[in-house]
Parts: sequence; structure tokens; C-alpha cells
Amino acid sequence: MREKALKNPKGITEEKLELAEGISERGESLTRIFYRRFKKHTLGKIGAIVLFILYFIAIFADFLSPFSMTWTDKRKSFHPPTPIHFFYSKNGRKIFKPFVYEMKIKNIAFKKYAVVPEYTLRAISIEPLPEVNELRSVATDSSATARKRRIMRDVSRKYSLSPGSPVLKRLSETIDKLEASPEKDKTVVFRVGEKKIGNREHVPLELLLVKGNKNFLGFFFKGIPYKFWNLFQTRIHFFGSPTGGYFMSGTDQMGRDVLSRLFHGSRISLSIGLLGILISFTLGLLIGGIAGYFGGVVDVFLMRFSEIIMSFPAIYLLFALRASFPPNLNSIQVYLLIVVILSFVGWAGLARIIRGMVLSLKNEEFVLAAKAMGLSHLKIIVRHILANTVSYVIIQATISIPRYILGESALSLLGLGITDPQSSWGLMLSVARNTRIIKDFPWILIPGFFIFFAIMAWNFFGDGIRDAVDPHSRHQ
Repeated sequence: MREKALKNPKGITEEKLELAEGISERGESLTRIFYRRFKKHTLGKIGAIVLFILYFIAIFADFLSPFSMTWTDKRKSFHPPTPIHFFYSKNGRKIFKPFVYEMKIKNIAFKKYAVVPEYTLRAISIEPLPEVNELRSVATDSSATARKRRIMRDVSRKYSLSPGSPVLKRLSETIDKLEASPEKDKTVVFRVGEKKIGNREHVPLELLLVKGNKNFLGFFFKGIPYKFWNLFQTRIHFFGSPTGGYFMSGTDQMGRDVLSRLFHGSRISLSIGLLGILISFTLGLLIGGIAGYFGGVVDVFLMRFSEIIMSFPAIYLLFALRASFPPNLNSIQVYLLIVVILSFVGWAGLARIIRGMVLSLKNEEFVLAAKAMGLSHLKIIVRHILANTVSYVIIQATISIPRYILGESALSLLGLGITDPQSSWGLMLSVARNTRIIKDFPWILIPGFFIFFAIMAWNFFGDGIRDAVDPHSRHQ
């Protein structure tokens, strides 16, 4: 016992030492071994966490976004990011109640904004259906009568109300009460009426009448309606203001919220890599497997064809393929087209490597045994030969995905990819081709940082996977 203690002064058991060195007699699956090695790769873990966050945002973009992807207010073109004020003065004391100021453009040429006066009156429609333009009437007149006249005019236009409508009479009385209220910042809900929409009877038509120049923020607020993955309709958003005016990352040239379009655009920019890899690696595995397994004329033909594909510069081949298709395609067709183009460009290099691996595997005993059992060539290639290349394929997939993200971004940046009203990170960056816009509205570059983070995260994650499955890695 004394000798054992001298050899192991820290009291570490033999079982722990064996597990640390990977020589334990107790069986350990390859999955657990790879996971244990991956946990020691710091950059790999960082990449995995970043990717989890990005794909979580992509899945729940509707809920996390303060606005919908197509929400537009042309009066908010290039609106700067709105700073949050956390304390609100009420009755001479400050309370914790986060808000942002409502702002209005004061210089159209230079897109300069200023806070609206405290006596501002606003009317914001609560739309019952998604993708419907809401009413956002802002009356900043110094006269209470002029403010009421403007709000009533905009509401009557929105809902096609006649001058003698009882709704306008009720609206006038509600505005008078709101203006007479001693509270500086107050919001009331005004019911315009009801409407039949589809199979739904008595759908309420309502307005938010807002007094003051503040938009109060909160979690899980009711905002613009949306259909979550076309499953159900809701108005619940994670964080923002029911009265709008909160633009964490500013707006673009059309007055659309950059953060909301960034979250929705992540669905295209991040998923296009996964779909592209799925298609291109399936082609590369099959073509490389068939070429290596059969050899001869089949091998020569397939490899020469892959070399022709590889001989073209990838970016020019992308542009040439995209230009060969009609320009009047809808967003879904363009998305699928980009996936096919990127997959067509990316399969050749993998096919050559898989072909070399198949050449070294096809004479192994397990392959000869499968032939002796009478299995078809396709089953032998897929189930026995290509199955032994899975670890390499997984590594290459994680390292290759950034190339697909960059390919989509490049096409959209140059106007050959995703088009409005859809959103992708590359499309959002296309606005930044003007140096004046970059100088005056630097928040337009935010999608570029997300592209950078996604690419670096995939590279770190790929390095971690590679070291985890590599028996010669230092991360043992």
C-alpha cells in the first residue's frame, strides 16, 4: 500500500488513470471516446456553442424578432439604433421601466432623426392578419385640435369611414379624454369595430392610441401577428415594444428593422450550407465510390469529368450557372436553385478523395466476403465501403459548410441570389456597396459580422471534430 501511495501521491485511483490514458479494460464506445476528446478542444466547444445559438435564432426567428421580416415603415429609412433608457420619471421619482424615444426624421437628405415632442399623439392599428401594413399615424402638431384632426383623418382613410360615422364620434371623445389625462405617457385601446375574416366571425379591429413620445419595452409583448412555421398564428414576441419605435440594430434603406431581417435571413444563410452539403456529398460519395469500385473506363470517365468541373474557378462557375437561368424566379425557386448550383460546384473534389479511399478498401476481406455472399454492387458500395469513410466525410462536411455560406452570400450580394422581400445575410449586405452608406449608416454591416461568426464557428467546430476522431491527435 505504501509503495502504491508513493507512486500515486495525489490519491488518484488506477481506474481514473486508465480512463485518462484511454487504456481501461472496461468497454467504451467510439462515440464516448470522440465526445471525451472533443470536450478537450476549447475552440471546438466555442464553435459548437456559437452554432447552437445561431441555429436556435434561425428556428425561432419569428418569436425572437421584434418585427416581421417584411414589416416596412418608409418614414424610418436608415433609422439609427435606438438607445434604451432604463429609468422612467414618474411623480418626481425614478422607477425601473425601460423605454425608447419615438423619433421622426428631421433631415431627409442626410437621414437625421430627432425625438418627437412630449405632446405627440399616435395611432397604431392592431392588425388581425400577418403581412398586412399597419397604420402608424404620428401627430406632432403643437395644437391639440390639429393633432386630433390628423389622427381622425388617417384612421378614417385606413378603415374607409364616412365623415358622419359613429366610430369617428367615439374616436373623437376618446382622444379628448386621452389629451385631458394628467399622465404624460398613456396608451389606450380603441375598438373600431368587427370584421369577418375567412371562417372567423367577429374579428375585432382595434387601435392603440398613444400619448407621449416614449415606447415602453418588455418581454413577451403582443406585437405584429405572424404564423410560426405556418403552424399557428400568434402575436407574442420575445422583446420589444407594442407601440414600435424600438430598432436595436437600426433600419435599412426601406425602413425595415435590421435585427428582424437578420434573424429571418439566418434561415436561408445557415440552412443553405446544410442542404448543399447533403446534396453535394451524396453525389461525391456515389460517384467516387462507383469510380473506385469498378475502375477501368468508368473510373476514367468519371474522374475526367470531375477534373473538368474542378478546373473552372468556383466563383465564376457560380455566376455562369446562375446567369443561365431565367431572372423572373420566385424566392423559393431561387433558394433551391442556389442550393443546386452550389452542390454542383462542390462535389468533384470529394469524389476524387473518396475514389482513392475506395481503391484501398475494395480488396479488403469484408468486401470480398460481401461479394461471395452475392450482395449487389450498390449494396457493397453503400453499406460496406462507403460506411468506412463516414468519419472523414463528417469532418469534411463541417469544414466545407462555410464555403456554401460564402457562396450564397456572394450571389445575393451581387444581386444574383435571394431577392426581396425574402432576406439573407448576403442580400442585406448588398446595400453596403456604397461607401457613403457605410460611412453614414455603419449598422448596415452587421450581417457581415454574422457571416464571419458563422464561418469561424463552423471552422472551429470542424477542427474539433477532426481532432476528436483522429487517433494521432494531441486531444486524447
